[in-house]
Amino acid sequence: MNLPNTIKCEVKLTTASRVQIPARELDALRVGDSDTVGLLAVLFWCGDRNLDGSWIVIDASRIRDRQAESFFVTKTILLRESQTCDGLGDLRRHITEHWPAFLYAFKEEALKGHTALVEELARRHRDGLVAERLPEHPILAVEHRATVKEIIDVHGESDAGRVMQDLFAYLLAFAGYRDVTNNAVGVPDFVLSDLIGTAGRAETVVVELTLDQAKRLLDLCRSAGEDELAGAVSRCTHV
Repeated sequence: MNLPNTIKCEVKLTTASRVQIPARELDALRVGDSDTVGLLAVLFWCGDRNLDGSWIVIDASRIRDRQAESFFVTKTILLRESQTCDGLGDLRRHITEHWPAFLYAFKEEALKGHTALVEELARRHRDGLVAERLPEHPILAVEHRATVKEIIDVHGESDAGRVMQDLFAYLLAFAGYRDVTNNAVGVPDFVLSDLIGTAGRAETVVVELTLDQAKRLLDLCRSAGEDELAGAVSRCTHV
């Protein structure tokens, strides 16, 4: 996949057809180099069956500077900007492919709240065990929307937004980012860095394995206590 080396992200959940963005949050997504991208990710739950429960992700640099301390962006504008050619295609495909399964996998912790959820996400991410948790069967759209609704009903919009932020951070990290920095206070909401295979890391090689061979290699790595290598195999093969 073609991914930025570092991601700065602000995450929003809204039950309206527009989302409020404080100028300070947008400022935190400004980047000064080509290897970093600032993202605005919005999860709508606004009565639109084609949109509810799905992420809209845009490059924050596409939002024009505003003079006000806070402003609103409609779902129409966000959808339009998310369809532009901006180099985020692989990242969006990763989100679309894995989001329903990711939410389903961590539903129990998500319903418990932020603390239980982020502890489990961080542990599995650190040990390279996220893929093991994901279901192999496809998640029906109606089932996915029901899960989103249940989380919002249980926690309310504000706390559900924090839970979705946790899930989204580790969903993106699952694409190959080792370091996840969550900001309890301040901006941006989280930063992902240390992308596998980027400059400054050890030289990488491509090895072709069958799925059965990959599973056997994963078992051997775990048996030998090679958690880092096991994580790399798991992330690359999703086994």
